[in-house]
Amino acid sequence: MAIGKTFAALLGALLLVNAQTSTSERVLSTLSPQINAAPSLTPTILDNSAPDPQACPGYKASNVANNAQGFTADLTIAGANCQAFGNDIADLTLEVSYQAKSRLNVRVYPKHIALQNSTQYILPANLVQQPTGDGRTTASSSDLKFEWSNDPTFQFKVSRSSTGEELFSTYGHVLVFEDQFVELVTNMVDDYKVYGLAENIHDFLLGQNHTQTFYATDSGNTVDGNVYGQHPFYQETRYDQDNGKTTAHGVYARNAHGQEWLLQTNTITYRTIGGSIDLYFLSGESSDGSSSAKQTIAQYQRDCVGLPKLEQFWTFGFHQVRWGYENISVMEGVVQGYRDANIPLECVWNDLDIYELYRDFTNNNVTYPIGPFQAWIASLHANGQYYVPIIDSNIYAPNPDNASDSYPPWERAAAQGLFIRDPTTGDYYYGDNWPGFSSWADWLLPGSQAWWTNEIVSWWNNTSFDGIWIDLSEASSFCVGSCGNGRLSENPIHPPFLLPGNPYSFDYLYPEGFNITNATEASSAAAASTSQASAASSATPLPNPATTTQGRTNPTPGVRNLNFPPYVLNTVQSGHSLLKGAITPNATHNDPYNTTEYEMHNLFGLQISNATYESLLTLLPGKRPFTVGRSTFAGSGKTTAHWGGDNTSTWGSMFLSIAQALTFMMSGMPMFGADTCGFAHNTDYDLCSRWMELSAFFPFYRNHNVKAAISQEAYRWSSVAEASRRAMLVRYSLLNYMYTLFYYAHTQGETVMRALAWEFPEDASLAGTYSQFMLGPSLLVTPVLVPNVNTVNGVFPGVGDGTKWYDWYTLQAINAAPQQNVTLSAPLEHINVHVRGGSILPLQQPGYTTAETQSNPFGILVALNKDGKASGSLYLDDGVSLVPSATKVVTFNFANNVLSTQIEGSYHASAPLANVTIAGISQKPQYVSLFIGKQQCEAQKLIVE
Repeated sequence: MAIGKTFAALLGALLLVNAQTSTSERVLSTLSPQINAAPSLTPTILDNSAPDPQACPGYKASNVANNAQGFTADLTIAGANCQAFGNDIADLTLEVSYQAKSRLNVRVYPKHIALQNSTQYILPANLVQQPTGDGRTTASSSDLKFEWSNDPTFQFKVSRSSTGEELFSTYGHVLVFEDQFVELVTNMVDDYKVYGLAENIHDFLLGQNHTQTFYATDSGNTVDGNVYGQHPFYQETRYDQDNGKTTAHGVYARNAHGQEWLLQTNTITYRTIGGSIDLYFLSGESSDGSSSAKQTIAQYQRDCVGLPKLEQFWTFGFHQVRWGYENISVMEGVVQGYRDANIPLECVWNDLDIYELYRDFTNNNVTYPIGPFQAWIASLHANGQYYVPIIDSNIYAPNPDNASDSYPPWERAAAQGLFIRDPTTGDYYYGDNWPGFSSWADWLLPGSQAWWTNEIVSWWNNTSFDGIWIDLSEASSFCVGSCGNGRLSENPIHPPFLLPGNPYSFDYLYPEGFNITNATEASSAAAASTSQASAASSATPLPNPATTTQGRTNPTPGVRNLNFPPYVLNTVQSGHSLLKGAITPNATHNDPYNTTEYEMHNLFGLQISNATYESLLTLLPGKRPFTVGRSTFAGSGKTTAHWGGDNTSTWGSMFLSIAQALTFMMSGMPMFGADTCGFAHNTDYDLCSRWMELSAFFPFYRNHNVKAAISQEAYRWSSVAEASRRAMLVRYSLLNYMYTLFYYAHTQGETVMRALAWEFPEDASLAGTYSQFMLGPSLLVTPVLVPNVNTVNGVFPGVGDGTKWYDWYTLQAINAAPQQNVTLSAPLEHINVHVRGGSILPLQQPGYTTAETQSNPFGILVALNKDGKASGSLYLDDGVSLVPSATKVVTFNFANNVLSTQIEGSYHASAPLANVTIAGISQKPQYVSLFIGKQQCEAQKLIVE
């Protein structure tokens, strides 16, 4: 059996071992007690006194009107109002649309609303892509079949037209539709296998008895909780279905409100605190009638949310950042440290350190003066390297009583009325963040885009960056409510908690196993932590805006309680309150429909990333914008990459990053990476070595940590340096392979990192495996994910069906039995990588930067399958242009001892082809004949190594 649930449970336990309260968190309760005074809310799923929505009367369907692509009907409440968690909507409209052969849309929304101007219920298509029909598909030509009944109330099911396999069924359950609560329950097969519902820090296979809550929050990488983003799409795999074959399908719920998915035994319950039902069922079927997870995921990306953007080639190099690079000299030292250690470094980043008083679009004139800083960035560019800074999502609101506190970016936006407002005063909403009391742009106003672009372009004139990192885009606020109203004269205020690196906030936590490999240092760290906590106990408390408390509310007829909705989401925010850590739900926008944050909260990250993308297009016309955002929504991959957020330097956090990555591959956001070596707490050489190796096979490869912890650049330990060099040699030689994978993701919706279950769908033993993963269809990666070992176990999928595997480093074939856990040698500096037989990989001699690599000779690796055949492809363009003037796709094929190519496109790559390596060939060749077209060139002797 592959490593699965047992391993996940072990690492989950390891996570808990290291999840002790940090010193800074303990001090926080002393210094700033009100920040932890949470509203006294009990999540509904944990509230035994909460009403049962399934006791509601449901609806009856009538007035069915058929059309060419489906039908519409009226839904009328079938009894007295239920008032479970809101005000019942008595009259609804049902729309069933066969939009494409593989896609069926089911919508339910209030009957008496104007669809184009009711953001309370309808998610506008100009904010989130809304799939439309092809105008050709009908019920008779669809892969899917919709059936319904009014006995006893309205219920429906979706099944496959070809086999009758039931994919989604509400039979036996009632539909609940209220102004602040919607519920739909579907029956599921026994032991169902569901994946997706990003963003979550969880096992890749979601499993049963799990609730996935969606409400964007700045709460770190909380295991099993809501985190930064919302992608309400799941894919289900069923083994031994159609004549023993595996089937797959998907469901996308296009709704941006806070919501929960309750995965229970034999049912999934879908609940939202607003909006409407807008479901898209994806058959996952190919033209031959078979269905697969890969095809389902491609259908979701291609047809529902849009294909991900193609990144610039250089972004696949290695990136380094730390919150704690105090000045230019430190940055110069980091760049030189990597150069001296001969560890490739492509791009250097700045966290908050660059700013004057944490304010966006500024430079600290003492530590990052504009002139010297621009000169340093120019030196990076001259060496083929790049620079990316952070931009936070909040805009500092200057002190009106202090003329020297003027802050032009806020003043320019305020003069145009571009900020979200406090509904109690009509003034701007003033929350709190790193610089102090702050405001947030209203992205529903067209003027916000022009203002944002102006600020980015103006700042670029002083800081010539190559991309932008958007942080805190949930949007995050450190206080409850518009706490700055009437208090701007106190600005700039200190955040209501200790900052990393402040007195009493140094981090003394280390990874699991550190006490074994570094017993003396571990003992010293424990003593220092105790001493720090003792000193902090007598510290002066920091000021903090007050919180509020309130229990679960009951529905009030005709009234929506936005800040305390009757249905309480199981959020990770302290006290489960929507007021904590974010702009309050009742904050209002400036659009004609009085849209509130209740509707828009989960879209802020999408909107600011879209705006930043457009700004970079204006700044650097014709270039692909490079943005990395923290909060994302369905469709964000069209404009931004994503990093995994504030993880920890623990083995469990590293392990779960693989599952997190795979769910983002599903979600159409392939440019994903974790904070390598961990963001919070201290790493050590063992963990950092293994993590640098692992992340070398993630699309986005960046090392990042907090300033309260030790430095963790790869050159800090000789062992980490060596592990990094070796892993990067592999990565940089494969840059063209990875870039080609992104081309197919961008054009066809294919995945880059892949679960073993996607590539080998008939092997049910792989259903929960994510301790190994595939990079594209050809490479199997088996990382070490536990401390203090020099071996790793892994499976070699498909060997029972004749799949061959070759060791990347030796090209020796692997001998393994089906489903056998093979023990592989894994010394500290080594990560196991294997090539799948039947693959042809384009390689390039690795250089220190991606530019150097691109100028080096090409190679071709042919790994033969059991029939002596192989195939592969290579995509080439200039690596920069949004619309390249020339491209080239080279298709490779090896059969009957002949390697052939088919070339489409006119792009010219100047680097020569230096060698062709063939693994698995049965007989050593004596010579090679080269043909161009049908003309044979002079035969040349080949020395085979």
